[in-house]
Amino acid sequence: MAGSISASSVKRLPVVIQALPDKERMAFIMLRMRRDKPFIAKELDVSLDEAAGIIKTVQEALIKSGSIDLIQNPVFFQIDHAPDNEEGSSRPFELSRKEMDMADQLELDHFFRTLKTSLAQMPKPSRRLLSLWFNREMKAKEILAFYKRLGLRMTDKPISECEEQDVFYALEKNIRNLLKIVRTNLKHEGEGLTPSSLKAILNETGV
Repeated sequence: MAGSISASSVKRLPVVIQALPDKERMAFIMLRMRRDKPFIAKELDVSLDEAAGIIKTVQEALIKSGSIDLIQNPVFFQIDHAPDNEEGSSRPFELSRKEMDMADQLELDHFFRTLKTSLAQMPKPSRRLLSLWFNREMKAKEILAFYKRLGLRMTDKPISECEEQDVFYALEKNIRNLLKIVRTNLKHEGEGLTPSSLKAILNETGV
């Protein structure tokens, strides 16, 4: 599994993790997947002691950046079943398919097909805004300037009266609208999907 992260996926990792070696990056992803030390050691082809050291490096980096919650309380959508009442008690969304069971891979493929279909069902202006934020990684100030320069409407307000906070309002509104479409398309399978988990998925995969 080590070294299987694409360049685009690396860019979507937290900055503090991007700065770490490949094995630490992979360990971070597996920790987000709630994998234990023996599993990580096997996947990275290292001893348990080496795995413990790699995990410690990841944990220390996240603690220093104030992001330890990324591996303690994952927010990914539970693709194969709705989450339990106890947060983080079930298996989270996975980034890598290399070691996935066939059933898991089919569920993952189904989810991404549904997400793609749902995005296509959104109005073009909504897709544009989400793309600027999640694909081009533009900041609110940059998005606002882009819309004002082209005279595009972002909310019900005239674009000349919009401020940066309106960008965040529009983004949240569009994410929630997308969530409704995805839930409808997934039917009962989408019950565990929340705005925060959908946002996390879009942060990792783009639009």
